[in-house]
Amino acid sequence: MPRKTLSLILITIITFFFSGCATVMHGSRQGVFLTCEPRVAAVYIDGKYLGQTPMGAVLSRGKNHHLKMELPGYKPFETELTRKLDGWAFGNILGVVGIALDAYNGSMYRLSPRDIYPELIPLPAAGATTSNGLSIKIILHPDPQWEKIGQLQSCSWTSSVP
Repeated sequence: MPRKTLSLILITIITFFFSGCATVMHGSRQGVFLTCEPRVAAVYIDGKYLGQTPMGAVLSRGKNHHLKMELPGYKPFETELTRKLDGWAFGNILGVVGIALDAYNGSMYRLSPRDIYPELIPLPAAGATTSNGLSIKIILHPDPQWEKIGQLQSCSWTSSVP
């Protein structure tokens, strides 16, 4: 077999074996871990309810995704998971077929950020503010920088209801 023909066959084989490098290496979907403080917030991806934190979600790499976490009494957390070019896309140097495949199924991208761990911000207590602007909140995990001005004490009382 002539050397030129052998080289052409070898290049063709290599092109097909290395086509779709990103597809082969990590696929067209990406796992994302979602949690927050406090836990058990409702998770919405692109407006669809997925479950409660902590949880994992498997998302398409081919498009951006809108994430929203909601918990009653807290300000909702929203962010955008954006697609960015992944390094595995450059494994397609020899193959137009591979570049086209990775672009079509989204494998040439990665979603960022990969894991999300926000701290939800409490909303002001509705109706608990006095006329002088003071309010009472019961917090399970107080900020160590807060000034302690009082302590609730337990008491025993009996109900007069028969």
